Amino acid sequence: MELRDRIIVETYKLIVSKSCKLITMDEIANNLGISKRTLYENFKDKSTLIEDCLNTNFEQANEKVRKIMDKSENSLVSFMLMTQMGHQSIAKIGYDNISDIKKYYPQIYSNTFLKHVEFHKNNTYQLIQLAMNEGLIIKKVDINFIQNMLRIFLFYCSKNEYLSLNPEFNASKLFNIHLFIAMRGISTLKGIEIIDKYQEKFIK
Repeated sequence: MELRDRIIVETYKLIVSKSCKLITMDEIANNLGISKRTLYENFKDKSTLIEDCLNTNFEQANEKVRKIMDKSENSLVSFMLMTQMGHQSIAKIGYDNISDIKKYYPQIYSNTFLKHVEFHKNNTYQLIQLAMNEGLIIKKVDINFIQNMLRIFLFYCSKNEYLSLNPEFNASKLFNIHLFIAMRGISTLKGIEIIDKYQEKFIK
């Protein structure tokens, strides 16, 4: 693995385990066994490193989404799996970490998270529309409402206060249950048959 890639991997681990606010360039260099000078030769400052790190990981997640969309049997399954993948990306970082990035690095938040959200918003809109045209989702349901509902689920299921109320579930499990129930509720009979085939993937 190239040094720059190793730096990004190590930084992402620290962001996930601690916070972008708490990690330092000294800590990143020490964990990698390199000098701080070498670190700065690859990234001009901590902000640049954090932004590149988040963009790299979101782009990897987006590539997985593209593959899901290419391989899924229909638009409804694509939508379910893609939304699940989107939440996994957010849950791994954690709601509190995202709040810290928004507070202390607002430009990075705009350049990474908002771009990631917009990518998923565009894809989910197209997939929901396709699912409606295929007779899998009830046509009278407002697409923007569905997107806003799932976006609230996506972030809220990663909040510590909600997790503490449901200690038997982790963030991903909670979101999967919300997603399954919500999508089953707005699907046609044909759509419900498809969703139920994937029940084990969402409710275990």
